[in-house]
Amino acid sequence: MGPLVNVGLLIVGGGPAGSFLSREVTLSEVTLVDKKRVNYGPVICGEMMPKAELLRGHIPDELMDLIEYTLHRSIRKEVVVNDIRRMRIMIRVNGEVIDLGTVSFPAYIVDKGLMIRRIIEEVDSRGVKVKFSSTVTGCIRHGGGFKCRLISKSGEEFVETRLLAGADGYPSIVNDLVGNQPLDPMDTAIATSQRATGWVGDQDEAVVIMDPALAPGGYAWIFPRGDGSSNIGLGVRGYDAWVRGINPVNLHLKFLKAFNLTPTQRSILMKTIPVGELGISVEGGGAFLLGDAAGTVVSTNGAGINTAMVSGLILAKALRDGLNYTAEVRRVLGAFLSEVKRLRALADPILEDEGMLVRLTRLMPRETLRWVINEAMLASVNPMLRVMARLLLSLIGSHRG
Repeated sequence: MGPLVNVGLLIVGGGPAGSFLSREVTLSEVTLVDKKRVNYGPVICGEMMPKAELLRGHIPDELMDLIEYTLHRSIRKEVVVNDIRRMRIMIRVNGEVIDLGTVSFPAYIVDKGLMIRRIIEEVDSRGVKVKFSSTVTGCIRHGGGFKCRLISKSGEEFVETRLLAGADGYPSIVNDLVGNQPLDPMDTAIATSQRATGWVGDQDEAVVIMDPALAPGGYAWIFPRGDGSSNIGLGVRGYDAWVRGINPVNLHLKFLKAFNLTPTQRSILMKTIPVGELGISVEGGGAFLLGDAAGTVVSTNGAGINTAMVSGLILAKALRDGLNYTAEVRRVLGAFLSEVKRLRALADPILEDEGMLVRLTRLMPRETLRWVINEAMLASVNPMLRVMARLLLSLIGSHRG
């Protein structure tokens, strides 16, 4: 057996949720473990973070206040690689692109790896112990706390901890310890990610493309980095990948070809993300889930950086003030994510069916489509958006054939 270490809080995963928890937590003897290298890369992400001015008024005020706090603490000049001013919305049906035009969309394109690294450097200087290139292979309840096995280049190690936080993505190594259940495949997505050149659009315009043939149940994106390269990728619903057997890599390659994109990275990166709502259980007996592991991804747009940080902030406050983490995270994030999921469920038939999307483009003015998609991308809680989504479904359903 390898050496034994005792800590007060073990955080598994150093991404946005885990790193921000380690920044905000006031407990002593905190250890942060991540399987990535010290430079924190590569990341699987579009790396776009909307500015506060864009989100304010579209999402609940208390959540917005926490998002602004996370932006203030994480966005530095050095981590911003490009400023986005607009978003161009496209629909692609039967290989034909329908350009719906642009909407105002102030956002940052960030170097996510550098952003996380700077947060981790800050917490390391405060005394949080950070272990990179270390994989937690399993945790069990032990002696009133937990015992976890770590594997690194130096070999095997065991950590006994009083509290355990799973911020290691979906599914988390901590999932079973809190009694969480696997997600329905329709509430997951496989996201691909790569860097590419070849996009000839404006460098201050992010691009999203709805196309059930390329990204069933999701969308494809092109996010310019300001230097001629772009972060590109697509999301494929888990149901399509695992039940229908659609290969996301093949769709990614078709996406590259369709838009004349040339990858600058050899590998196509992929990960599973939750696109539903908070998990059935997010804590149990001193173990906690946060970030993607807890289901904090916004289901209508796949964004998860800000909400992951917010979950870390909520857990840190709960531990500091003796609050119930489940109650707090459900109050601040849970109701919002559930409402957004209801909108996503309304859109699912269109995102999965090219025929329905064709009828939609024929029957609805482009301005209306652009407004609906933009509101969905903002995860807006505007009740008119739900009314409009139901109206569109009713309209295209009555025009079948």
